[in-house]
Amino acid sequence: MNRRVFWTLAGISLFFIVFAFSTPTLADKPIKLRMSSFVPPMHFMNTRILQPWIDMIEKRTDGKVKIRIYAGSALGKPQDQYDMAVRGVADITWGILAYTPGRFPLVTVMELPFMSPNAEIGSRMAQRLYEKGVFGDEFKDVKMLALGMPPNMDLHTSKKLVKTLADVKGMKIRTPSAMMGKLIKKWGGVPVAMPAPEVYMSLERGVIDAIFLDPLTLMGIKCNEVTKYHTRVGISTTVFFFVMNKKAWDKLPPDVQKVINELSGEYLCADMNGKIADKTVIGVYKKLKAAGDVIYTLSPAELKVWEKSAEPAFGEWVKAMEGKGLPGKKVLEEALQMKKECSKKK
Repeated sequence: MNRRVFWTLAGISLFFIVFAFSTPTLADKPIKLRMSSFVPPMHFMNTRILQPWIDMIEKRTDGKVKIRIYAGSALGKPQDQYDMAVRGVADITWGILAYTPGRFPLVTVMELPFMSPNAEIGSRMAQRLYEKGVFGDEFKDVKMLALGMPPNMDLHTSKKLVKTLADVKGMKIRTPSAMMGKLIKKWGGVPVAMPAPEVYMSLERGVIDAIFLDPLTLMGIKCNEVTKYHTRVGISTTVFFFVMNKKAWDKLPPDVQKVINELSGEYLCADMNGKIADKTVIGVYKKLKAAGDVIYTLSPAELKVWEKSAEPAFGEWVKAMEGKGLPGKKVLEEALQMKKECSKKK
């Protein structure tokens, strides 16, 4: 072999050695996951919960996982989020269970009026009840990341301030769930069902007079612009879910699954969402007051009137569950016991 051929071959070999060590292998490429969020990009859930959660996962996996949020219903409608995760339209979704009434019956125990004291406690209750198996196989089609609760709902009105339960009579009120719809009707109001993104225009056009909504979503969908009066009721809201497509989950390396599991569950729904949400509510009402809105808190005596009026909902819920062959009585007992446990001061 002459010197020219030797150095040519040596150069080629050196090139491939350098190339092999400097070029990422397929295994080094980041795992890209799509997360669907039906609320607008600047909504509290996207900016304060989901993006920080994603950032923590990316950091803990040393960049091995990259998750992109598709906000504003870019991948599907609010009511389709769960099925989108089942079918793999998105790898991860979050959504509101009340948008698919009747599909997850046992979990609606958390929607019973005044069942959830606040976002943190309500989220701990929902997650622990799920982990205990109280909700049966209602979420068998997905990898459950977390169940949680937003802050409790207050009544936001456009034309008049509600001070008593009697003031609700005749008002057209957007209801976030079938259970709340029954209560509104019982109180003499007219329940109108619609997803949160449709509420703004309906209030602006007078299609509805008021909404039961948690304060964070009120701001997230800018309904503070079309409401003037805010009555602090604190009635329980609906449950939301964070779920993942099963196939997408199964494809993840064990070390990545471990990180996601550690950052999900009660940590995601209560320590992140719950604590941050409850604290943020205080700031929301300060902003609304500064903007000239009227904030009214029900007196303890009046609040008892609302609570007493809502009590029959518990028996009705049990009866409805038992009528479907579901253990309604047992689930309610479990939920009430869990409420006591999660409400204890540490």
